[in-house]
Amino acid sequence: MLMTLRWLVRLIGTRHGNAAIGKPYTTTFRVMPSDLDILMHMNNGRYLSVLDAGRTSYLVKTGLWRQLRARTWHPVVAAQTIVYRRSLTFGTKYDVRTTFVGFDTKNGYFDQAFVVDGREYASAVVAIRYLDGSGASVPPSEVLALNGDWALPEVLPEWATALSDAVRPTSA
Repeated sequence: MLMTLRWLVRLIGTRHGNAAIGKPYTTTFRVMPSDLDILMHMNNGRYLSVLDAGRTSYLVKTGLWRQLRARTWHPVVAAQTIVYRRSLTFGTKYDVRTTFVGFDTKNGYFDQAFVVDGREYASAVVAIRYLDGSGASVPPSEVLALNGDWALPEVLPEWATALSDAVRPTSA
C-alpha cells in the first residue's frame, strides 16, 4: 500500500511535459522502513517496484504517458535484469536515473540505475512491451509515431539486444 502511495505521489508530482525521449531523467526517493528486509537493507523486490515508478515518471516527463493512456495503451515488463552493487539502507536518499534507449521488433528498452551521491548502487535493463486495451501488442512503429521529442540512439545498444536474446524461448 505504501509503495502505491509513493508511486502516485511521483506520478502526480511529476511535471507533464515534452522532455526529450532518449535523454536520462531522475526521480528521487528515500529508503523507508517498509522498504527494508530482515537484514535492514532495501528488499530486492522493492527495487523492481521503484523502477516501475521511475519509468512512469519518465513517461510523464516526456509527454508519452497521456498519449498512451488516451489510446488505452499501457507498458508492461517483458523482461528485466538487475545488478546490485551496494546496499540501500534506511533513510538513504537516492535517485533513479531512467533512460529510454530504443526498440527492437517487439519491445522498448530502458536503462535504469539507483544512484547515491554520483555512485551507482544498482543498475537494471528493462524490456517493455506496449499493449492496447484488449491486451494485444502495439507495434513499436505505432509508439514511435506518437508526438514527442525523440532523441534515441541510431542503433539499439548491444546490451539491450543481449537481454532480448537471453530471454527468447528456445522451444515452442
